[in-house]
Order: sequence, then structure tokens, then C-alpha cells
Amino acid sequence: MTQIVEGQKHYTATVFVVSESKPRKFLLAHHKKFDKWMPPGGHIEKMENPVEAAVREVKEESSIDIAPFLNKVKAIDERVSSLPLPMFILEERIDAYADQPEHYHLDFVYVIEVPLQDIKHQEKESHNIAWFTVEETKDLPMFDNIRHEISTVLGKIKG
Repeated sequence: MTQIVEGQKHYTATVFVVSESKPRKFLLAHHKKFDKWMPPGGHIEKMENPVEAAVREVKEESSIDIAPFLNKVKAIDERVSSLPLPMFILEERIDAYADQPEHYHLDFVYVIEVPLQDIKHQEKESHNIAWFTVEETKDLPMFDNIRHEISTVLGKIKG
């Protein structure tokens, strides 16, 4: 793993995976390091763009392939492609933890609607992963910004 320097900024991709059926359900993972419920996501690896990282992270954490549900990458010419836009781009302060100093994530946050489906928990990724209605998220330990984003997402996808 690369040495993290205090104040350094890392690129990440996060995905709010939302059920197409109603009531809407959000896929959330119980993050090991933060001990909070969060949408799937993680660092963008070398040679990945944010969309590729989003697809990889959701697949690693839940076994769901979101690629068929994403807007397609559009070739503009032989050198340039237009990537699907995230719903949010956030700068998130990450507190110091163990031997890692405080740093930041520049987070490309996507919203993908999928049919409600079975998920496979990956123990190395999280304590647990599950689908939750908005009502069910109210008592879950999570960061305030995640609650805000769930509310915003729900408003944009028409409940």
C-alpha cells in the first residue's frame, strides 16, 4: 500500500445502488474501519477511471454487476471518451486512523437503479451488507452526509 501523507487527496468512487421496485431500498455495507453503514465504494486504482472503479467496487462488495445499468461511455473520437456523470463529487475528510494520518477523498458518487436481487457478503470487505428502506436506515450508525445523500437520491429518483 502507498504511504499516505497528511492532507493528501485520494480519488474514490462510491455507488448508491437503489432498487427499482418500491419501496426503494438502498444497498449498504457495514464498513469495518469506520464501523458505520455506507454505500459500496473505494479507491480508484491505477489505470482505472471512476466508472470502472465503481463497477469493480460494487462487484467486490456485493457480487452485483452494475455495468449493464450504467449510462454508456461515449466515444467522442479515437482519443476521447465521455464518461457517465456522477450525481455528486464530494471532498471528504478522513480522520487519522492507526498509522494513517488525516487525509481526503475526492469521491465520485454514482446512483444506479437495479432490480432488487440477492447479494453475497464478502467478509474481507465489510462486517455485513444488506438492502434497507429509508425508514430502516434511520437507526443505523452512519455518517450524516450519507443520510443527506440518501434523502437527495430519493428525491431525484422520484421515491
